[in-house]
Amino acid sequence: MPWEKNFDIGEALDSAAKVFSIKGFEATSVADLVKGMGINRGSLYATFGSKHSLFQAVLTRFVEQNQALTLARLEAMDDPVAAITTLFDEVLTQSVSNQEKKGNLVINTALEFPNHEKDIQNIVTKALRKLEAFFAGRVDAGKATGHISAKLDTESAAKGLVAMTVGYRVLARGAYDASSLQQVKHTALHLIGLN
Repeated sequence: MPWEKNFDIGEALDSAAKVFSIKGFEATSVADLVKGMGINRGSLYATFGSKHSLFQAVLTRFVEQNQALTLARLEAMDDPVAAITTLFDEVLTQSVSNQEKKGNLVINTALEFPNHEKDIQNIVTKALRKLEAFFAGRVDAGKATGHISAKLDTESAAKGLVAMTVGYRVLARGAYDASSLQQVKHTALHLIGLN
């Protein structure tokens, strides 16, 4: 009798993302995944092939479902400065309300970058470049409206904001409280001549 899956793949990937976000790729065991996804070991291997293949699918889905949609929503805002501020505010809100302190899967994976295979590294690199492109676009839009100085170097500012976002995401996992994170946000905005 052929094997049939009796679970929703999207839900299973989202559940796996939660496990990987909390524990990281290396520390996550297949037993952790089976428990977190609510499926048996045979179903996991039959559907995804391996822990690595599962992680690749999870990370790809996270970028497509979370990062891409978030950046598109922020890019649609009329005020480019508000778009940048909102990104930092949303991270702060998520960190305060998230008792598990699981952080952001892309950023968490970037912290383990040297330990990952090339396909995973490529996903992370592309995701960070998309974040940089978002910031560059908002900085240029802010220059066009006069809210950001025309003298500011867009590329440097965008790279700096990515670095601040990565640090912000890491610190938001519990090392900094809400007040400290607010100070980091103000420093990030200072990079583009605000506050």
